[in-house]
Amino acid sequence: MLTFKPVRDRPIAVKIGLAVAALVFLMLAVSLVNLYGLRGMVRAVDSASHSAEILASVNGATGRVENFIATRDQESLSQAEGMVATAIAGLSAIPVAEAESLKGSLDRLAGAIAALRAATLTMDGETENMTSHYGRMREATILVEQGIAEGLKGVDSRAADHQTRVSDIESAHRILDILRNGERIITANVARMLVTGDDSAATAARNACAALPPVVEQLREMMGTPQEGEILDQLATAVAAASLAVEHLGEAPRLRGDEALRHLAAVGDLVERLEVMLGEVDEHVAHDANDIQAATGLLRNAAALSKRFAERVATLEAQTLSFRLSPSAEVASSVGAILDELSRLARVLPSTVGLQAKATPLTVSDQIVGYRAAFARFHQASNSLSDARDQVRNEARSAGLLVARFAGEARSDALAHNDRGMFATVIAGSVAILLAGAIAWSTSRFIAQPIVALASAMRRLAAGDLTTEIASAGRGDEIGIMTRAVRVFQENALRIRVLEAEAEAERQQVQASLERMVAERTDALHQQTEVLEAQAVELIQARNQAETANQAKSDFVATVSHELRTPLTLILAPLEQLSTATLPPPDWRVQIDRAQRNALRLMNRVNDILDFSKAEAGKFELCPAPVDLNKAVGVLAEDAAMVAKGKGCTLTCSIDPALGTVFLDPGHFEKILLNLVSNAIKFTPAGGTVHLAVTALEGERFELAVQDSGIGIAHDKLPLLFQRFSQIDNSATRHYSGTGIGLALVKDLVELMGGEVGVNSEPGRGACFFVRLPLGAEQNTVPTETSTMHERSSPSTTEQRHLRFDDGRHGSSNDQVSTPGTDSEQHPERALQSRVLVVDDSPEMLSYVSELLQNDYIVATAVDGEQAWALLQRRPIDVVVSDVMMPELDGLGLTARIKASAGFAHLPVILLTARGGGEACVSGLESGADDYIAKPFSPLELKARVRAVLRMSKVQTELHAKSRQAGMAEIATTVLHNVGNVLNSVNISAELVSSQMRTSKALGLGKVAQLMNEHVNDLSDFLTSDQKGKLLPGYLLKLAEVVTAEQQGIIEELERLTKGVDHIKTIVAAQQSYAVAVSVVETVPVPELIDDALRMSAGSLTSQDVTVVKEIADLPLLSLDRHRVLLILVNLISNARQALGGVVDRSPCITFVASLAEGPALRITVADNGNGIAPEHMASIFSHGFTTRKDGHGFGLHSCALAAQEMGGSLAVHSDGVGQGATFTLDVPLDAPQDKQ
Repeated sequence: MLTFKPVRDRPIAVKIGLAVAALVFLMLAVSLVNLYGLRGMVRAVDSASHSAEILASVNGATGRVENFIATRDQESLSQAEGMVATAIAGLSAIPVAEAESLKGSLDRLAGAIAALRAATLTMDGETENMTSHYGRMREATILVEQGIAEGLKGVDSRAADHQTRVSDIESAHRILDILRNGERIITANVARMLVTGDDSAATAARNACAALPPVVEQLREMMGTPQEGEILDQLATAVAAASLAVEHLGEAPRLRGDEALRHLAAVGDLVERLEVMLGEVDEHVAHDANDIQAATGLLRNAAALSKRFAERVATLEAQTLSFRLSPSAEVASSVGAILDELSRLARVLPSTVGLQAKATPLTVSDQIVGYRAAFARFHQASNSLSDARDQVRNEARSAGLLVARFAGEARSDALAHNDRGMFATVIAGSVAILLAGAIAWSTSRFIAQPIVALASAMRRLAAGDLTTEIASAGRGDEIGIMTRAVRVFQENALRIRVLEAEAEAERQQVQASLERMVAERTDALHQQTEVLEAQAVELIQARNQAETANQAKSDFVATVSHELRTPLTLILAPLEQLSTATLPPPDWRVQIDRAQRNALRLMNRVNDILDFSKAEAGKFELCPAPVDLNKAVGVLAEDAAMVAKGKGCTLTCSIDPALGTVFLDPGHFEKILLNLVSNAIKFTPAGGTVHLAVTALEGERFELAVQDSGIGIAHDKLPLLFQRFSQIDNSATRHYSGTGIGLALVKDLVELMGGEVGVNSEPGRGACFFVRLPLGAEQNTVPTETSTMHERSSPSTTEQRHLRFDDGRHGSSNDQVSTPGTDSEQHPERALQSRVLVVDDSPEMLSYVSELLQNDYIVATAVDGEQAWALLQRRPIDVVVSDVMMPELDGLGLTARIKASAGFAHLPVILLTARGGGEACVSGLESGADDYIAKPFSPLELKARVRAVLRMSKVQTELHAKSRQAGMAEIATTVLHNVGNVLNSVNISAELVSSQMRTSKALGLGKVAQLMNEHVNDLSDFLTSDQKGKLLPGYLLKLAEVVTAEQQGIIEELERLTKGVDHIKTIVAAQQSYAVAVSVVETVPVPELIDDALRMSAGSLTSQDVTVVKEIADLPLLSLDRHRVLLILVNLISNARQALGGVVDRSPCITFVASLAEGPALRITVADNGNGIAPEHMASIFSHGFTTRKDGHGFGLHSCALAAQEMGGSLAVHSDGVGQGATFTLDVPLDAPQDKQ
């Protein structure tokens, strides 16, 4: 049984479905009403559509006819006929009355199109006839032109051959002159040799003979007739015979000389014969030239006449084409006049020239007559075509008007049907709107309002109000289901709130328990911290001990570097002087001796280091052998006595007679003896004594004792004597040289040989070193080959022992050091030269530096800083060149004292040091030194540095004096600003030279010391097992061979340094003559100019890590005022660098762009990404005195702008504002009016 539910209990989908069904029914009714109106409208539209198609066909046919008239396209005419036929066929779809009237008009249109086609066919036929006649006339013209062209080509070829022949004859005449002059020179030199016996004359004759055979071969290439070839063969034979006689002139001068003169006379005769033959050839060549000129004239006249005929034929074709495209009486008259002129030309041209074409039997005149008749028929057909075209247009216009009228009537009928349908649609739409309103009210009543109420209750629940009342859920649809679900959610939320309260109480209990555990853990951590702090104190103490050991090693490396670099300088510098000299200098023997002596000294130092490394690693092995103590010690004592005598002290020796031959390692024993005796001589002053004693002891032992009367050793220093890396005095003012490993090596060798070493000393009373060794017993075993090769040392040479005893501070017989004196008094002619003070405690280095400078300067010398300071009080000095490590007062102290004195603050100081590295350079410059040179250095570098500081000092002195005298403080400030920019470059160039020396292969010894320091704990394994360590000895011996190759780069950098100093002079001169616009124009490569400016500013750019980008076009060499442009670029770089000083959010960058601009002009732009320029400052940026910097003087950019104007150019600036960078553009005209010097 069916039951009926209320609407509110039905599902929402059912409710919506009922509403949609009602709307669909209503829309179906509206559609039926519209269908009736649409049927009538379709009939009217169909009639209008057919009328439009007929009208389109008529218009299309008219367009195709117009296209055919314009292009003569037959396809367009066929399409027009088809479109008219289509229009006639479409008449069946429109009412009969309208179709009958329209059909007559369409039939007449089709007849006009057919008449148009007939006229077109007639015109095409006549066009072909005219084309045929024109082609035959053109063909005849081409034949004439080809004949004339071939004739001219033959004449031109003959003329080219004639010109080549003339050139060969002229070259042959010149070569004959060369042969005649060579024959005369050889004859004169042979005669002079026979008369005077001068060997230089014979040499000149041989050189001249060597040049003749190639000349004869060149002549053979230009003279190719058989008769000429025969004479040339005779000439080559005579030249070869003369050359052979001259070559052996020294063996039998008279015989060979006569033979040479005879052959040379034959050469002269043959040259005369060749000149006669060339004269005959000249006459033939002149006759050929006349024939060529006559033939050329005849052919030129025929060509002119043929050209006129061809031009008129081309004009005829153009006029005919113009008439075809646009027929007119004027064009037809022009065509007739052209045909008349062609008839006259055809009668004038002779038939023998070839005007009649081979392919046409008719003459040219016949072709012209035929062309005239065809053109008349074409003109008549063109008139018929114009009449047919007018008829087509009229009939098409008439048909179009009829079709347009029919179409308008059909559109009116369709609009009426459309109005009726719109009225019915409005009525049905109103009913649909009413029905939709009813459906909307029902949907709001039963669906929207309950959903809004339920959503409000859910928002209150989400806010935490769990007591919210929820509407009744008695409905059976989806809204009732959601209401019941929300109530279940409310009940669950109330239960969860109760559970949360219980969980919070439990959390508080757990937190209290955790706080107790944290307190207990904190107490435990405090106890562990106390333990760690105690361990940290122990680690700090261990670190301090390690730092002390490392410092000792660092001092050792620095000392070794000093001991190695000084002799290395005295090796490389003399060798460089000798290698760069074109002839051996007068003192070449002294230079070679100095290099050899220091090479041996360097070998001793290296051997000490290698021996010490072996001893430290425990790699020494004993190679016992019988040694005669009397002989071994006696020979060494004799060598030591000679060195001691040269120092002014006495060495004596006593050997116990009971001691004879003992068994010990002779090499190790010699090292021990050499180290002890050399130390005694080193620390014994002049007038002191050294005693060497060898005595026998009980128990098969003997003692070697070395007693000196030197300075002695303090008691607190005695424990340090035999420690590694330790020296009693390791300061820069120490009095004695050495590496500090000699006594440590002695201790290791003595202990290896089973002995002991000790010392007794009192300060001021000398010291006594003693060594006690066992006498040893004869060994039956023979050391292995490896042990013998690596451990047994070869006996030292006498020269090596002398250098071992001499510490290098006493010089040699060949080193003469000038004492402080008044050189200008001894040599009055040198009174105007600059005065240089050289300070060095090494006599050999002092002598060498003085020799390098004495030819250019007045040189005074001092052996320490105190003596140099005293000399400065007595004598005027222009520059000081000082060593750093010296006794009494070192170089740094001397520099600081000079710069602190008001009277000497301006005096430039150059420091020489054997301690390389950046820290040493910084400390030297901080003390006030003007320049810093690391050993080893190049002689050219030293001279260039001295010249540079003297020039800079002189320029600054002149600037200050002239500024005070003339009152030009502003100009002086500008000059100093520009000079400062260049001085930065000079310092950088000098630093580059020094850097090249520091990175030279010759500095390998410094790297050796660094490697040894890195492997100080495994030095022996490094030297015997590591690949680099094995190559170390051979590497040291080959250093001198590779130094020469590095000198060229240093010389080039020194030239750049000199260029920078010269530029200072130019800046000063430019400022001095600023009121006179004088331009020194030079041919300059622009990339090199920009590189010079960057090089002069390299120091400041490098210090700020500025990136430089160059975009330079491929420019030729340009004539510019080099120094003015360079001055502007240096100032712009300085300005950009200062603008980049405050940039922190981007990488500083300067961009150079060079190209050619209109004018022509050179355009260089300098752009930076710095602070930019404020808009209010743009107008004043080049004004005199304007500046935005506290330390600025406001003249740099002003002077740049003035310099640009004086060169006829301009300097402009652009900036987008503060923080946006700035771009300066320099334009220099390449043809500007400049006062050139």
